[in-house]
Amino acid sequence: MENLAVPVMGGLLIEVFIACILYGITTLQTFIYYQKYPGDRTILKALVGTVWVLETTHTAFCMQFIYDYVIQEFGNYLNFVVINWGIGITVLCSASIALCVQGYYTWRVWIVSGNSIVWTGIIGVFALARVGFGIASCILCYLYPDWPVLRDRTDSLVTVSGGLGSAALVDILVALTLTIYLKRRRSHDAWPKESNSMVNRILLYAVNTGAITCSASILCVILFAVQKNSLTFLGLVEIQAKLYSNSFLGSLNARSHIRNKSVRTFSSSGSGMPRAPALEVYQHTVVEDDSSPRTPDSTNFDLKSLPSPRSIEFVV
Repeated sequence: MENLAVPVMGGLLIEVFIACILYGITTLQTFIYYQKYPGDRTILKALVGTVWVLETTHTAFCMQFIYDYVIQEFGNYLNFVVINWGIGITVLCSASIALCVQGYYTWRVWIVSGNSIVWTGIIGVFALARVGFGIASCILCYLYPDWPVLRDRTDSLVTVSGGLGSAALVDILVALTLTIYLKRRRSHDAWPKESNSMVNRILLYAVNTGAITCSASILCVILFAVQKNSLTFLGLVEIQAKLYSNSFLGSLNARSHIRNKSVRTFSSSGSGMPRAPALEVYQHTVVEDDSSPRTPDSTNFDLKSLPSPRSIEFVV
């Protein structure tokens, strides 16, 4: 007889393990941030602390529901169809983490775009829609206590696909907006070479992180709609929250690395220039009268004996 726990809970268990590992990375990045950037604004440091607290709560309830499924109710296969009460809390924590991180990205778009109300407003609307759909999904987890009932309903598919789709759209819009405005500024302004390299690294990081979180959102929706007899989609939802937190903290901690690399690039490019030689030109005036023309004795002529030579330095 096939073990029903393998197709239903196998993927979820592994994904919860991965989420716990990512939580450890989040904790490390939080510690590094407070060590390296004590001078940041209070609101930014409070945001980092809020994300870490939400991540800690999220991880705790992930461990709680997986413990109930595979340990507390060991051998009770009928319990697999029950939606554990801790899952709704993890969904709510995921939506809150997405709000904090995407709110920060929206603020960054506001700065880079020169206070563009249109782009910032569009991204902000979809970020709030992600939170709204997340709250609705949390409520549905308690209205319909069984997975088969929840996954067969249209409203649950709308809330899940709407929330994850809004999150994916925000990631795409943030990466697109940053790329457009940074490239526009670089083309209009005469930036030095090291500044262009720094902008390229920022764009590469923004596009990569947006692509990862966006791919996770799309994959979650597909698994929720297709794999009716597996909870693999739920594990990806939990991992996605960790990806948002680590991308947020990674963008903050990467600031000093990008600056130091740019400084090293500028120093190395400047140190290779040869030092320009100095050329000294002395002006000597010889006064002759018509009565007794004479020529200066070139053998006894010495520039060092001149009373007040004028020195001019030419820098090539």
